[in-house]
Amino acid sequence: MTIQLNAIPKRRLVNVSPKIWDAIETIEQRFGAILTHDSGRDKDKNEKSTTWIFTFPKHQHAQIAVPMNQKKLCFLMRGKTLDGRELATAADGLAVVEKVHTDPAKGVRSSVLGRHAAFLNPSPKNPLLSVVPISQRIADLLEVYLGPGQRPNGVVLLDQDPSNDAHYSKPEREPAPLSAEELQNQLQRNSETGQAGELLVVIDELERLKKVGCPDPQNFVTRIALSDVARGYDIESTWPGHERCIEVKSTTVAGSDLYITENERKVLAKLGNKGWLYRVLVKSEGGGEIVDRISDPMAMINEDLMIPIVWRVAGKALKHHEN
Repeated sequence: MTIQLNAIPKRRLVNVSPKIWDAIETIEQRFGAILTHDSGRDKDKNEKSTTWIFTFPKHQHAQIAVPMNQKKLCFLMRGKTLDGRELATAADGLAVVEKVHTDPAKGVRSSVLGRHAAFLNPSPKNPLLSVVPISQRIADLLEVYLGPGQRPNGVVLLDQDPSNDAHYSKPEREPAPLSAEELQNQLQRNSETGQAGELLVVIDELERLKKVGCPDPQNFVTRIALSDVARGYDIESTWPGHERCIEVKSTTVAGSDLYITENERKVLAKLGNKGWLYRVLVKSEGGGEIVDRISDPMAMINEDLMIPIVWRVAGKALKHHEN
């Protein structure tokens, strides 16, 4: 739910520097940001623990977080700009990077960001930065961070449906081809969507085990995808009598197709009722929801709706065609 800033009296926050309010006005008025989460309001705790998360609808729903418990101004920002540059380098002279966070489980305010700011979830290749901006250069810093609101010629990021974007208009000519760097940046976004989905499923599974009487769910839920990408599923839940091996398929577009590897298909089929397929919708403004939970998915999915799109070619097939 979007929170309107003017509905939150400034006097509610104590010891907040005027620089913070000036920065928020710049974020909203110049860049069209919307306050989409207030951690203090969500947790019903005192305002000293508050972090505000802002989303930029005109800039691919990018996000920043502003800790409101400090006298100095600080932004939490992705390590890479929307056009794929390293923020620390691109924003040299505009801000000072104080901390770098790469672990989504141990990152700054991970309980807040994981649920409400999937865009900011850190990874080794795209960390979360604690940035202290130079007050007079905040607008310049945000211009570097956000870049253009849309991709050239209407090109959108992978796993997004342009028809769902209010700012999208059909290009008059064919989109320009992606460079290797642009493709890598898009794949990174897809990877981060997958990580956000897995984190949501872990939280959901911990709650499920708690409801069925497990006294310490955290000891029985393992995110296998972090250590064994060939296992055939992402999350393993081992509480006796309630075991699940969960393959997580995440998307930012409701109803979009999903992709299953041959290994995943074989493993899930072998697991039978212990194998599960979870479909997660990761929301651009942060957070998400599990929209499907399917037990024994290979038995439930109609094979007529599964389309093979990649073929493995034996190396010997090319031996008679050498030049």
